[in-house]
Amino acid sequence: MDRRPPRRLLAVLGLGLTGPDARVDALYAGDPAAFVAARDALAKELRAGGDREAAARVKALRRPSVAAWYVNIAARASLVSLREWLALGASMREAQAGLDMAAVRSLSAGRAALENRVIRDLTAHLRTLGASVSAPALDEVRGTLRAALADAAAAELVASGRLERALSYGGFGEVDLSAALAAMAQARAAAGEDDAEPEREPDHPEPEPEQEPEPEPEPEPDPALVAAVDEARERRDRADDAVARAEAALAVAQRELREAKQELRDAKAALTAAERTLAEQTP
Repeated sequence: MDRRPPRRLLAVLGLGLTGPDARVDALYAGDPAAFVAARDALAKELRAGGDREAAARVKALRRPSVAAWYVNIAARASLVSLREWLALGASMREAQAGLDMAAVRSLSAGRAALENRVIRDLTAHLRTLGASVSAPALDEVRGTLRAALADAAAAELVASGRLERALSYGGFGEVDLSAALAAMAQARAAAGEDDAEPEREPDHPEPEPEQEPEPEPEPEPDPALVAAVDEARERRDRADDAVARAEAALAVAQRELREAKQELRDAKAALTAAERTLAEQTP
């Protein structure tokens, strides 16, 4: 089976873009089946260019799950319904913080309809890209949307387009984002972004410090340890790919099961009707 992403999908998602930030974004927007190969190619290119630190950060990025990829696609496409959903979440959180229950009730009135519209828009967009649509993954997308509605940090992750795993919210407390935030920080580092505030020029320039002797160059890492880390990452990637294949097979099996059950119901109904007709015609 050819697991390469459709050419139209590659073109629409802009995998030909250049620059660290765009190329990391492209990794998360591309077909998950091609993520590992694209990531490793980018890491190899960075390493060949002498930026071993950036190469290591890129190499550590994880392939997004199918549901996370769907969310990334929606964010990169800037779906109107998704933007409205994130805006609704911001308004609801503000109303809740101000204990404005009337506003919360008013905002909640159209929540279910808007959630369904996001799913419909996403499904339609995926089909225009030639991508397969998995019902179980869409269920995880719904969970992620609800987490983004409840939690500002989750909303930021959704809007980033660099989600690695689906989020969930049980309705109590805050969404557990520790792993997702760590992944997002890693992706930002790989893209060369910096969350720190830029340093301001001092009002009064300080005297330049005395020049210190250049430090000794850091020793090269142990090749055996580097090889062990690379091997462990490869094992993780193979396991990730196995999970992706199993999830895809499960989605197909679930669809076939639903179709078989419907066929069984139709056959039973036809049998009942035929038996009734036969009974009516039998003296």
